[in-house]
Amino acid sequence: MKRIGAIIAAAGQNDDFEPLQTLGTISLAERNIVTLKHAGITQIIVVTGYKADELERHLAKYDVMFFRNPDYACSEMIHSYRIGISYLLNKCDKFLLMPCDIPFFTSRTIRLLTETEGDFIQPAYQGKPGHPIVLSSHIASEILDYNGEGGLAGALKTYEPYTVEVDDNGILLEYADVYKNTEMLQKHSSSLIRPQLNIAFAKEKVFFDSHIALLLSLISDLGSVSQACKTMQISYTRCWNMIHDIEQQTQCELIKRNVGGRSGSSSELTERGRQLLYAYRQFEEVMQKHADTEFQKIIPEWCKNKE
Repeated sequence: MKRIGAIIAAAGQNDDFEPLQTLGTISLAERNIVTLKHAGITQIIVVTGYKADELERHLAKYDVMFFRNPDYACSEMIHSYRIGISYLLNKCDKFLLMPCDIPFFTSRTIRLLTETEGDFIQPAYQGKPGHPIVLSSHIASEILDYNGEGGLAGALKTYEPYTVEVDDNGILLEYADVYKNTEMLQKHSSSLIRPQLNIAFAKEKVFFDSHIALLLSLISDLGSVSQACKTMQISYTRCWNMIHDIEQQTQCELIKRNVGGRSGSSSELTERGRQLLYAYRQFEEVMQKHADTEFQKIIPEWCKNKE
């Protein structure tokens, strides 16, 4: 199975657009995330900059990762993509790159793009190319080394995209295009109907869920509890309270702290911590597939998504 990660560029300052703007009942940034999750994408990075604290607090409930672009005011969007690629490079085979201000693509389009083989995949509606694009890990790694002009377009100019024609004009539409288009908004919102599972392991009380799973994954990848907290927008104290609760319920150590040394303190998962995280991810995947299948059998036709 291909490992797929998504990077949402939401760092820039734009007088005509803000990720926190509401359209329907959710913000534009939320709409990006909800559509990705509907398509089965779980590794999602939001690169923030302008109003970073506010945006990260707003999205923290979605179990996504936050990385900041400190140069958002004077850098191109490719810099935000590089920040996300740097973290995901050895964890993903394919990368979805998307600007936050084009959030009206459907989950069906995401599935079509990620199922298509190729190094550079681009959707098109009636011959017009749009977003998001999909890059292989090979091209993504080359973007990290690109120092030329032209931003992302310049980095990709030597590659011929494989175009996937989709029946989805949302790949072209920005916020301003849909703001007063009630029919388009209703169509996209209808496409988001899905079974949403919140898988948790419980003993005397719930001790392991998707929030904890993301936390342990980040500690394992970053080697730091404090960095994992920043990436999830949770406090250091709350983080350790969560860890202590898990260890009390499982009666085993899940996080090992390495104190001191030339490179400073670090943290890592114990063998049992890695086993528990792997078991949760496997169980979550199996249950989601089962839920998707049963949803299509049980839900009334009028309630199914209208992609």
